[in-house]
Amino acid sequence: MNLKEHLQQHRNELDTQEMSFNAEAVFKDRLQKEMHQPKKGKVVYLRFISVAASIVLVTAVFFWMQISKISAETKEVLAFLADDSAGTRLEGVYKFEDEFEKEDLRIISTLIKILHDDANANVKIATIDALLKYPTNEKIRISLIRALEKEKTPLVQIKIIKSLSFLKENRARRPLENIINNKQTFPIVKSNATLAIAQLKQ
Repeated sequence: MNLKEHLQQHRNELDTQEMSFNAEAVFKDRLQKEMHQPKKGKVVYLRFISVAASIVLVTAVFFWMQISKISAETKEVLAFLADDSAGTRLEGVYKFEDEFEKEDLRIISTLIKILHDDANANVKIATIDALLKYPTNEKIRISLIRALEKEKTPLVQIKIIKSLSFLKENRARRPLENIINNKQTFPIVKSNATLAIAQLKQ
């Protein structure tokens, strides 16, 4: 029986008896504690909710910080790659190759565009090396094959040929044969194309 039930059952007795000053003080203190004491289960539940909320908040802040950091790095590289200076674009390619481990689709798409459209051979060659970090990426493989079909600069042609040979990309056989059969193809490019076809047959 708790204090409240005891008071209700002995109300008449309490009304007719006088209490000393000390007894009254003790009585009031016990009554106050009894009436306002929270249930243990509720306290545990509230503590659990508080801890869980704190964990969620910390996780959310950490995740937001990481996203902001990645976004800032991506924007920086994209800005480098879009610059009018070939040297700056080259720096952007190297920055991506050195600092990015995971695939960034926006940067990869930009690099593929550079591979097809950039006027600077050195930028294209560096771009191929950067793309080869992700040899299983189908979009990159297809883009290398298409680049080989339209590329006219011998140094870039050779770089693409060696890359497709490294990737064991059998779909490159037809463009390689076209290069070999093209009378305008430089002899050194033809030699590399012939070697690549032989390696793909192995």
